[in-house]
Amino acid sequence: MQKRWQILAENPEAQETFAKQLNISPIIAAVFIKKGFSLDQARTFLNSRREPFHDAFLLPDMQQGTDRIQLALKNNDHIMIFGDYDVDGITATTVLYKTLKKLNANVSYYLPDRQTEGYGVHKEAIDKFIDKVQLLITVDCGIRSVEELEYASQYMDVIVTDHHLPGEILPKAIAVIDPKRSDNKYPDTNLAGVGVAFKLCQALWQSIHHEIYREYLDIVSLGTVADIVPLLGENRKFVQEGLANITNIGLLELINVCNLDKDNISAGHIGFIIGPRLNAAGRLKHARLGVELFLANNKNQAHALAITLDEENQLRQDMVEATFNEAISIIEKQHYHDDAAIVVGGTNWHPGIIGIVASRIVDKYYRPTIVLSIDSDIAKGSCRSIKNFDICAALENCRENLLAFGGHTMAAGLSLKPSAIDDFRKLFNNYAKKNLQPEDLQPLIEITKVISPNMITKKLIDDIAVLEPFGMGNPAPLFLCTSVIPQSVKQIGRNEEHLKFIFNDKQKNYTVLAWNMAEYAAVIANKKMDLVFQPEINLWNDKEYIQLIVKDIKTTPLTSLYPEHDTIGSFYLFLKKFLLANNNIISANIEHLQKIYQHETSSPTIDISLIQYCLQVLTEIGVIVFDTANNTISLPLQLNGKKSLYSSPTFIKRYK
Repeated sequence: MQKRWQILAENPEAQETFAKQLNISPIIAAVFIKKGFSLDQARTFLNSRREPFHDAFLLPDMQQGTDRIQLALKNNDHIMIFGDYDVDGITATTVLYKTLKKLNANVSYYLPDRQTEGYGVHKEAIDKFIDKVQLLITVDCGIRSVEELEYASQYMDVIVTDHHLPGEILPKAIAVIDPKRSDNKYPDTNLAGVGVAFKLCQALWQSIHHEIYREYLDIVSLGTVADIVPLLGENRKFVQEGLANITNIGLLELINVCNLDKDNISAGHIGFIIGPRLNAAGRLKHARLGVELFLANNKNQAHALAITLDEENQLRQDMVEATFNEAISIIEKQHYHDDAAIVVGGTNWHPGIIGIVASRIVDKYYRPTIVLSIDSDIAKGSCRSIKNFDICAALENCRENLLAFGGHTMAAGLSLKPSAIDDFRKLFNNYAKKNLQPEDLQPLIEITKVISPNMITKKLIDDIAVLEPFGMGNPAPLFLCTSVIPQSVKQIGRNEEHLKFIFNDKQKNYTVLAWNMAEYAAVIANKKMDLVFQPEINLWNDKEYIQLIVKDIKTTPLTSLYPEHDTIGSFYLFLKKFLLANNNIISANIEHLQKIYQHETSSPTIDISLIQYCLQVLTEIGVIVFDTANNTISLPLQLNGKKSLYSSPTFIKRYK
């Protein structure tokens, strides 16, 4: 799929200021400037680990919630934690359970079965707690379970902790703690479910022990990254502190089973390696396996659970591949990919994997996508969105066709009757057509800087590391190298779906990996191309190597309207010499300049449009003054600092 490339014009003066004030490299300064950060915001971002935690009592109903839990501790009330079956729910359940145990609470936990119960609180589950539980605390769910929690409140007290968007009516409870509430005063509204649960733990610990609570941040970091919330503000602090101090026995064993280094775990490892194994439990068996892993108190027990999760993940991968291929066949046959959004379903599709399938369909077609697992009575759906499309708002618009729905801007779940699928597809697509522009359906790649290969060094990668952890809201900076010539191109991977090649620049080889880009193998060998990439260090046999992870490739050669750097540079040197020989001012007669340039440089015919292009670029970067009113060209009286072609909006249009 063709992607749009966006390179914002550089601001060398601002980069220099940021670099000096913050003691960072100019490239990292460029990242902050392109994010729109002020100096103070960039300073806070860089020093987030030293920033204090926000006051947990700013969250709505936090005081009421902690008061009721303290009463439960005093009365030895039975507390039931009601969680969710994804990584966020598993980790939120774990953190709250372990904290309450430290406070000697009489506490249990309950996670619904994905297949038989589905997401959220259900009356059938509440019935199991009647006369046994005095206080029910939800984590990562409950905000839209209005009827169910009103039912529960007849038999026990309820505290809701959630991070999803509330409906028009809040559930009946002693406390409803959710940063998405309209009356919220908490400064960070983007906490994951585990983040909200941790803030409850902080508030409770502060009330009882009068000290800052920072236990189990390694578990908090897992749920925060896996739930794809922005890794900014307090979420960034959670993940930085958590990954820097991993102590949980179960997590350490899972890291070991994944053949990872516990001292070098990144957000990427959580998102693509550790998180999927934890999710596999809730998808295929039961999410309690994940909680049991984190509650394990000996290495042997933890290792056995980690192995089980790893095996379930392999089974999950095989099922996803089969379902994905079947879904693609349906989409192509029915031409669903020609619509603004995709709704595709099948019978016997495991409801535990349809979210992953939806994500892969989005990657392939870049359309808001809903994948349905259909049986005779009900269809359960998992939804994934794209930038600029709020999928929860779209579902709200289609609620007449739905039995239930809930989620975030970018991901949601739903259920509906099979007989309503066709009507729902039409309504959902009509909403997408009205709310998406053509450019919204083309993925956008934001490029930090165009660099030459000799700038790709270990120092550059070390500089980039200060921006970690990377994830939603804080993507890794991407770079562009132009006119590289791939060599030794080969397909790799179990199904030869990936590419590996090298290119040479100034007698140095650079190794490149391109995941899921095997289709380029036949067209790039020994041909000039531009590539967008993320540089990283690969450790192999105790040696460090630089490799480039490709995000996109463009093989179309640039037209004559987009001259190379050297052409613009040569024209500038000619123009500067000509101006100095003519008292620093000449008439902007393009035809005359064309004749002089060809005579002075012994150059073949130079196109007038190319001269106009060069003049525009040189004017934008400030190395000449093009006075259109008087139709003259001159040199500026003073040049400040080094000038870059990439500060010219005209020049960077070539990469769009």
